[in-house]
Amino acid sequence: MDLHTQLIPKYNLNHLHTMTEKYVHVLATGGTILSKTVDTRVGAEILSYRQTLPEISVKGVDYEIKEIMVKASFDFTPSDWQRVAETVYKSIKDGVDGVVVLHGTDTMQYTASALSFMLGYPEVPVVFTGAMIPGGNPGSDGPSNVMAAIRVAANADLGHVCVVFSEDRDMERKLIIKGTRAKKIHSHAVNAFASINEEPVGRIVGDNIELRDERVRRGERRSYLKTQLNTRVGLIKMTPAITDEIMEKLLSMYDGVVIEGTGLGHIRTDDKFINTVASYGRPVVITTQCLYGGEKLGMYALDKKILGIENIIPAGDMLPEVALVKLMWSMAQEGDVKSLMLSNIAGEIART
Repeated sequence: MDLHTQLIPKYNLNHLHTMTEKYVHVLATGGTILSKTVDTRVGAEILSYRQTLPEISVKGVDYEIKEIMVKASFDFTPSDWQRVAETVYKSIKDGVDGVVVLHGTDTMQYTASALSFMLGYPEVPVVFTGAMIPGGNPGSDGPSNVMAAIRVAANADLGHVCVVFSEDRDMERKLIIKGTRAKKIHSHAVNAFASINEEPVGRIVGDNIELRDERVRRGERRSYLKTQLNTRVGLIKMTPAITDEIMEKLLSMYDGVVIEGTGLGHIRTDDKFINTVASYGRPVVITTQCLYGGEKLGMYALDKKILGIENIIPAGDMLPEVALVKLMWSMAQEGDVKSLMLSNIAGEIART
């Protein structure tokens, strides 16, 4: 049987887990957490988990590792999201108590968002984690992140796709962030992720898992598998240098776009620019370049010109990266794209 399709026992674990033990699948995709510096002249290399991860033990939990791929997350494509989603869905249907996905941090927020839409609210926690320091190197944050992620997957009363990552530089506290609210905010610190426009769904402090009351519980919903995507969707940052001609050319490349507007979500409001966007006729989702607060068009009189464009879809407090993934997903589903984009599907938007 091929390595990529079989479950590989880790540290002599087998399927004879007892009724008192929780059972978790750990799905490895690559990234820094599965990297090791073998030669300092070359830098860290992504290897198999067998060569990088030290033995990790979580009391009362039996786990197995499945190696889906060995890949840097900056090389991920939407087809990789689909492959991960299909594997996670199969694990859920196999009756596990939770699923952990080991993933590179560069695009973890994209994959976590994609699975949030492709699976909905799963019956058990689906927990993404990774590392900022190569997992096979001394002092890596990887082992503590994996241990926390396994603990959440096995025990947390949570029905979300989420990201678990260090909250502090000492790696003693971990955040539990909804997959649609997670954003990488630091390029190299171990506390690289934050929950944007919403409090984290929980924290891990020592052996304790603390969860907010406002959440979907374990088993409260049932997952589905809807992996279809329209990948001809673009993300455009609005700048003073974008002319009417440039915007027209950019729009012509895509079936739908997300525009990171300035401030509250502004784009230029001169008639020619507005007509360029309106004549495009396809979905144009408006978000903001600001990290916090979200799109909030309507405070200024000129905002009416933007909101009056028929194909404009305001994103509320949805992150631009999440809006991009959601638009890819929405355009491949049955039903009205604008209605889907304005609906809160996986905790990605508060203002509906």
